[in-house]
Parts: sequence; C-alpha cells; structure tokens
Amino acid sequence: VTCDVADQPQVKSLIEKVKSEQGRCDLLVYSAFPTPPNLSNAKFRDEFWKQNVEMWDPLCEVGLRSAYMSCCETVPLMIDTAKLSSGISATQSNNRPMIVLVSSFGGRSYAFNV
Repeated sequence: VTCDVADQPQVKSLIEKVKSEQGRCDLLVYSAFPTPPNLSNAKFRDEFWKQNVEMWDPLCEVGLRSAYMSCCETVPLMIDTAKLSSGISATQSNNRPMIVLVSSFGGRSYAFNV
C-alpha cells in the first residue's frame, strides 16, 4: 500500500482501509524521514542559525508531524482492537496493540547541525 505520510487525508484513508478490510490494527510501525534538501550545498553544514527553513520544514513535516498524525489516526482503531481482543478494557489487556517509532542514527548523534 502506498501512502504519503505527509498528506493527512492519505493517512486517514489508509487507516480507514485497514479498518474496513481487517477490522483491527495490532501494530503501527512508523519509519519515515525525508532526505534533507540541498545536501550538496555547502550551507548544509553551516551552523543551524545560518541555515534557512528550507531544510528544517521538510524534516519536521515528515519526520515529526506525520508521525504524530499517523498515531492520532491509528490509535482509536488500536483501542477498539484491544477491547475486541480481550473483552476487557484496553489498559487491562495483555494483547494490547503497539506503536513502534523507528529513529535513525540522528537520534543518538549530532546530525543536521542540531
């Protein structure tokens, strides 16, 4: 399934498709991040305050905002899944759905000058 995670209607449509076809969602794995623009440009290595938002916006839109949107669209179905799976509240279930947010080496190192 193809989905542009930066496009909220596409994310919503994907989750609706999962709900209609599967009736549940046990796992959301999110791993999306764009290649920063102008990597060949020497300014890419400048201090962050010397760079403009042309680099920052795509990184935050796909890397952060769309992860948040994906979780917001998916969690209601995951709550329903947990209730259906166990017959008890989602917080008491041993079969709770899971969200996995995958990072890159940038989560552990100095990357993109921030």
